[in-house]
Amino acid sequence: MIARRWLITIVACIVLFAALATYKTLQIRAAIAYGNSFPEPSEAVEATEVTVSLIQNQVTTIGEIIAPQTIDLRNELEGRIAEVNFRSGQTVERGDVLLQLDISEETARLRATKARAELAKLDLERIKKLIKNNTVSEERLDQARADYDIAIADIQALEAIIDKKTLKAPFDARAGIHQFEPGEFLQSNTLITTLVGLNDYTWVDFNLPLSQADVAIGTTITVTLANRPTQAFTGTVIAKDSVMSAASRNLRFRAQIEGGQQILPNAIANVSVAVGQANELPRIPTTALQQDGLGEFIYRLESDEAANGYRAHRQPVTSGSRDDKLVTIEKGLKPGDLIATQGTFKLRENILVFIKERNVVADTE
Repeated sequence: MIARRWLITIVACIVLFAALATYKTLQIRAAIAYGNSFPEPSEAVEATEVTVSLIQNQVTTIGEIIAPQTIDLRNELEGRIAEVNFRSGQTVERGDVLLQLDISEETARLRATKARAELAKLDLERIKKLIKNNTVSEERLDQARADYDIAIADIQALEAIIDKKTLKAPFDARAGIHQFEPGEFLQSNTLITTLVGLNDYTWVDFNLPLSQADVAIGTTITVTLANRPTQAFTGTVIAKDSVMSAASRNLRFRAQIEGGQQILPNAIANVSVAVGQANELPRIPTTALQQDGLGEFIYRLESDEAANGYRAHRQPVTSGSRDDKLVTIEKGLKPGDLIATQGTFKLRENILVFIKERNVVADTE
């Protein structure tokens, strides 16, 4: 009797368990069927087909603006200022007398020396006539000739002193700021002003390390200033130094900028110069390039005909130069690859992708 009761209990449990399992299975199948009734998760992105462009590597360095003609005008001799014939910032012409030191003493001595020279000349001419009649000695003739030569030399010495005390503009230039007034006494080697030539071009000097110094004469450069970053000046490399710098081991270059009169000498500029050989490399929109802890990558799209769309696949890449819109890819892409450009943040590996718009990146170089 007891065994029969246990048997009935066991059978009832088995039946109950089977019923519950069947019910749960039907529930799961219904849920799966319900889930399968929805379409596969997908994302819509914009895409572009990769093309290559001729890319020239650019190096940016710091340069210094150099005036082709510039001079610090200084007085060689001391003296008192007699005349100041230029204003601060004035444009002067070659030969203009900018500053005249007092030469009254030298002028008086010059007149006296010229008178002595004239007397010595007359004396020499008389002795030359007398020497023909043998009425004077050869020694007297030599003495007269020496007196005349000495007088001429004294004239030249005084004229040289007067010339040194007369400061003239050596070329057409714009003068700097000064505060000199007539009557002021100047010691020798005093800075009078800085003259900058009125040229229709200017120079920029810059340095490059040996690894990037493969820059040929005639290479085009681009120059921008810190106070005008949106305005670029174009120049051409005209010279390079004959030796490397012993301090920095860099090679110095000089470029000429046409129409650079508005650039002040000694200003610091950003110089962009092409180095090395040009290569054909892919350029893609900057929005297509992503980065995480594993490095840079893009999403390459492969066609899925069954789903009538594309599958996204993470593709590691190595980027190079870039600007506001495009970035150069040095490794990881080839022409013809289809990549996602807009909406890449929504993608993951193997997700179904539909393309909203497909453009071909044009060469912007």
